[in-house]
Amino acid sequence: MEIFILILFMTLITFSIRAISLFVFSSRVLSTLTMRFLSLVPVAVLSSLCGPLIFKPSGYWSNPIDLVEFWAALVTVLIARYGALPAIMAGIIVYIIGYKLGF
Repeated sequence: MEIFILILFMTLITFSIRAISLFVFSSRVLSTLTMRFLSLVPVAVLSSLCGPLIFKPSGYWSNPIDLVEFWAALVTVLIARYGALPAIMAGIIVYIIGYKLGF
């Protein structure tokens, strides 16, 4: 029962933070520079989350040429211009083949 109270409490806190910021900033007009800056935040966060998983999969720095994660990420980025689904499928295929070959 305690876990449900904790989840409810965390939900209320998270929702209240988002609701307050929505009500406070909904009527504000932001400059184009600020909007441009804010549009780059998701890319920066995703890069900071994925970078260590690609370049340090075992917890220490390795040569990227020897890492299957690097090759899968590279193929995914190169195929991404054709759409998300082909990029994801290509990355998974490269990862599975590289893992089976012992990279």
